[in-house]
Amino acid sequence: MKNSRQAIPSSIMEVRENTYNMQFIVGDAVDFLFNEGKNALSGTVLKKYTNSCLVDISQDSRLTKDEIDQYNQKVVVNYKKIKGVVHDE
Repeated sequence: MKNSRQAIPSSIMEVRENTYNMQFIVGDAVDFLFNEGKNALSGTVLKKYTNSCLVDISQDSRLTKDEIDQYNQKVVVNYKKIKGVVHDE
């Protein structure tokens, strides 16, 4: 018997607006804490979610090429970990 519950594809999941994610737009340059606050990194917001965003870290000069490749050039960051933002104009 087939399971009647199917996973909703992430491409159609609804992003619920809240006080955290309303502060950011795709293309913003952000500074954030990563790896349990051990690393301060920078990147560009690629996609917004309800409680976090996908950030491109490929241009962060503090990381080696191997470190960037380890994370596939992007990481998911909780909005509460973002410490600075430069809005895309």
